[in-house]
Amino acid sequence: MKRNRTATTASAILGLLALRPTWSTYSITKQLRRNMRFFWPRVESRIYDEARQLIERGHAQAVQEAVGRRVRTVYSITPEGRQALMRWLAIPPSATKLECEPLLRVFLADLCTAEQLSAALAQVKADADAILSVGRVVGPEFINGVAPFQDQLHVRALVFDFLWHHAKMLEEWAERTETTIGQWKVLAPAQRAEAALATIQCNLDSDSPQAR
Repeated sequence: MKRNRTATTASAILGLLALRPTWSTYSITKQLRRNMRFFWPRVESRIYDEARQLIERGHAQAVQEAVGRRVRTVYSITPEGRQALMRWLAIPPSATKLECEPLLRVFLADLCTAEQLSAALAQVKADADAILSVGRVVGPEFINGVAPFQDQLHVRALVFDFLWHHAKMLEEWAERTETTIGQWKVLAPAQRAEAALATIQCNLDSDSPQAR
């Protein structure tokens, strides 16, 4: 079955709804900002549209609740929505995709100024820091047993591990790349090529049976 990003976004929201009896829009948005935005950022930007469409399809329902003088909308999944979620989970996932504009700038480094390359690497560092900053809040919550989804600890730890190592990889790559680019101005073309080949060989060596 061919899927599109919108269908996956709807399923992501259904998945959240399936984890708790009811959700306010604020609670859904808070959860998306804490973790899912780092690996499926389209969810947060489409939450209101998707929630409305889920209701139209009969996959979710919404009721109005009074909270003091305020009224909030609370969502819950329907049996039909749970069935739709199960059908989506039964489909093999799409391949992992990498979308990184700063890396595209580095790919075109020979056309960039030093300032432009520096800005690209600064963005990679900022992206890494954003993930790590959330992790430094969420991680201790789980360690101390007070996380909102403490009952999902065994699952959330796997996602935490992925995002933490991903952020560290971005951070370390940006620092290595910054050092390498800084050396270009004092290296002859042949020396640059030699250093580049050494980088490639180092990565290949890390995949050798002896290094595993």
